Amino acid sequence: MSTKQPKKGETAHASGAGIQGPERTRMPLAVYFLAVSIFIICTAELLPMGLLPQIARDFNMNVSSAGLLITVYALGVAIGGPLITAATGRIEKKKLLIGLLLLFVVGSLISAVTTNYYLLMVGRLFCSFSHGTLVGVAIVVVQRLAPPGKEGSAISYLTVGLTVATILGVPVGTFIGNSYGWRMSFYALTIAAAICVIGMAWLVPTIKSGKAVGMAKQTREIFRAKPLVALLTTVFSSGGLFAGYTYIAPYLEEITGFTPTAVSPIMLAFGIGSAIGNIASGKLADKGLMKTLLGSLAAMIITMTAFALLGQVPILAVIFSFLWGLTGFAIVTPLNMLVLRKAGDAADLAASLNISAFNVGSAIGAAVGGVAINTALGLRGAPLSGVAIGLIGVLFAFTLIWMDRKSAWQQKTVSKSST
Repeated sequence: MSTKQPKKGETAHASGAGIQGPERTRMPLAVYFLAVSIFIICTAELLPMGLLPQIARDFNMNVSSAGLLITVYALGVAIGGPLITAATGRIEKKKLLIGLLLLFVVGSLISAVTTNYYLLMVGRLFCSFSHGTLVGVAIVVVQRLAPPGKEGSAISYLTVGLTVATILGVPVGTFIGNSYGWRMSFYALTIAAAICVIGMAWLVPTIKSGKAVGMAKQTREIFRAKPLVALLTTVFSSGGLFAGYTYIAPYLEEITGFTPTAVSPIMLAFGIGSAIGNIASGKLADKGLMKTLLGSLAAMIITMTAFALLGQVPILAVIFSFLWGLTGFAIVTPLNMLVLRKAGDAADLAASLNISAFNVGSAIGAAVGGVAINTALGLRGAPLSGVAIGLIGVLFAFTLIWMDRKSAWQQKTVSKSST
């Protein structure tokens, strides 16, 4: 008996894009394409870091003022993303993704053509609003498109987009900007995003998600205890990672004794480790979410401790840098899955808020790490402060486990009493 396959344009259901039969064991092409879109958007977030001197000269301002472009973008992701997600919850997901990517195209084009700094800021804000919402929606969508039991793998492909943006997208964008002017980098982003709009319209199926959930209900759902604890787990887990990672380059130069030129390939090794950790943790999380999360957190904490104490030995510093990337970014996919599972009917808002939680965590971690390096610990204080923050993340994770077991015990008690 033959299995009917959906034609192009047919509605995709929340259970997995409407794909039936043998093909349901394979990851849909749309998942990989969405990962490419995330790569482009994450490149846009980080790109100005390598172009600030050029931008500052072009607008006749100092570098610190030009740096507000990065600050404004981060605020747009953290604040605008969840608000737009909640407001657009009733829009069909494919249409929403295309609309958000078009907003990104407009923002990138404004950034490329404007000769006014404040319009450049507006363009960056448009891109940040798109970023904060699109990444969250994409996480929800790929989880629905993925074959059963491979949701974690699908999410990990998206988060690898961030890693590749860091180790490949930003250096390439900086090279283009240094060679042809900073505006050409934004033109390149505009063209790449426009191509993604066409591909998204062709490859991503219509997502039938059932009854739409309004902003009020999503807000009530997300402010329950379990979703909040899950979000706090993200804040402190990512905070632990970035407390040390923010200051890894100065550590490698001043404690280990590497030259600035030698640090670059070590950072590449960190990036390669993070990509491997992302993909591996996605596969492991499909088999056991909390075991993967706690195992990754424990491995990250141990690695950061070893780096802080033994990183003065060059070969060990290189090995621990790679392991730090592998274990540190292995937490990303499990954290996304955890928040989605605890969110109930507020999956869209939860996914976007979790992106904000990662940003808040990295900001807290960088600030705490900065305080720590000014103590008697010096640069070793950055990874050690990350260990302390990461342990708080572990505590919240165990709190969730306790809450789940308590709920299960209460349900069992009620069931017994009713019989």
